[in-house]
Amino acid sequence: MLAPGSMFGSRWIVGGRLGQSDTAEVYEAEATSERRFAAIKLFDAALGLEPAWSEHTELTRKLSELPGDGLARAYDFGIEPKLGRPYVASERLTFPTITRYVSERGPLPLRVLAQALTTLAGALDAAHGAGIVHGGLKPQNVFVSFDNPQWARLTDFGVTRLRHAAGRGPAQLLGFSAPEGAATPAADRYALGLVCFFGATGIPWYTAFHGGDEAGERLTTRLASDRARSQGAELEPLFDAWFARALHADPAARFRTTVEMANAFVEIFTGAPTAEMPARPSLPGVSATASLPGPTRSSLPPARTPSSSPPPDGTAPAALAQGASSFPPAERTSSPPLRRASSSPPENRRSSVPLAKPAAPRWFWFACAGMALVAVLALFWLSRY
Repeated sequence: MLAPGSMFGSRWIVGGRLGQSDTAEVYEAEATSERRFAAIKLFDAALGLEPAWSEHTELTRKLSELPGDGLARAYDFGIEPKLGRPYVASERLTFPTITRYVSERGPLPLRVLAQALTTLAGALDAAHGAGIVHGGLKPQNVFVSFDNPQWARLTDFGVTRLRHAAGRGPAQLLGFSAPEGAATPAADRYALGLVCFFGATGIPWYTAFHGGDEAGERLTTRLASDRARSQGAELEPLFDAWFARALHADPAARFRTTVEMANAFVEIFTGAPTAEMPARPSLPGVSATASLPGPTRSSLPPARTPSSSPPPDGTAPAALAQGASSFPPAERTSSPPLRRASSSPPENRRSSVPLAKPAAPRWFWFACAGMALVAVLALFWLSRY
């Protein structure tokens, strides 16, 4: 273990230990020359073998140069000379993983999931546009803020392949991998669909049918709402078509980009489905946008729009200022962007309903009654003379 207060490398002061796995330990650290906090992931020495480690550091460097939000960027990486162990120092995230979110607060509200998905979609498509595949998406490496769902981050790009090269695990994650087995952008989108199902229900997709009556019969269907109900969770049947496409066995039948995937989710949530999704049922005389509880479209962020809020560690990586998009032209136009939020808050909008005149206070009527009584008594007194 690294001792708190000790120096790591030439620029980091070690803090407390944040976590540990079978192949790595994670420590909080602060830079010596600037106010920047980081999470140092210190891998076992076996994961530093070549050529796998050089490929991983090149992938990490390319990720850190991508513009936009949604990626936990690396500040430093290498092999610590004293320990002989590889490490990556990246953005220190103070909000939880989806796994921890679900364990502490239950399933994510669909509003939170929709907002987080717009940020994650832009990040994942940017990585795919740069030729980078995650290869190991799961709830443990997707972070979402309690208070601001737009603060969402993807971590651990390529770690699954790094572990596999060192003989420390399978090439694909059991329960969160696509059926084709290859590490491709389509497989990443499939894994993100599985993460969304877990986030919305608190139940892993492939264990949702364990137990219960007639479980064998229900296994013949892949409806997401049925899978959720099999374990006592709830999911709107309106999302069945979205999950059926996101988790299609044929990669060509899935969403073409992650932004298209996020747009379709938001369209269903806000009551304006895309052409690929069935229309939302509504009662006569009731608009489709009012058939589900939740915010209007104006409360959801536009896709690929950098957040104006500061990053959680209080710093702004230099790569965010580049402003260049890493989408290929064909992908950038393949799906419509999310609607932009309204700049005027509801309370400042002019109402078309005339305001009623304020009622007179109660004390006014008591005063009038008192004055009338005094007048009657005065007239009675004067009439005696």
